[in-house]
Amino acid sequence: MGIIFFILIAGAWAAFLLPSFFDHRRENPRATTRAFARSKQKLGNVTAAQVGSPAYAQHHAQTRRQRIFIALLMTALVALVIAVLRSSIVWLGIAIVVDLSIGAYVALILASKQPTQVRRAPVVRIPTVVPSAPTTAADLELDAAPPTVRVIAG
Repeated sequence: MGIIFFILIAGAWAAFLLPSFFDHRRENPRATTRAFARSKQKLGNVTAAQVGSPAYAQHHAQTRRQRIFIALLMTALVALVIAVLRSSIVWLGIAIVVDLSIGAYVALILASKQPTQVRRAPVVRIPTVVPSAPTTAADLELDAAPPTVRVIAG
């Protein structure tokens, strides 16, 4: 009978103390930071889900680029496997062409991600004045600039 009474008292204490303990743990800085990050992510997803927003367009363009890149990679892999299994030069050529198209596609994506200011920056010419060199010994001004090299004969 004593053990049942002890379990009932422990249950009553747990019913009153555990909710406040868990509420206190939910309010610590780490938990509030995580909650803020979750709510910010949800708001970001809602913003990205709005059709016509720049985030929506960017997300779908990135998804489309990834799908195209994965399709090209899979095509290259399948063509290479077929070329090896059949020992076919034609399929090897197809695999090489697909590999070249992957390289061109990656170069195109990298070129499109460059800032437009860098590509369209105007070229500014800096005028340089090139002094004319004397062509004959008579044109030399020896009095204005004495020679700095002296030959000492021994």
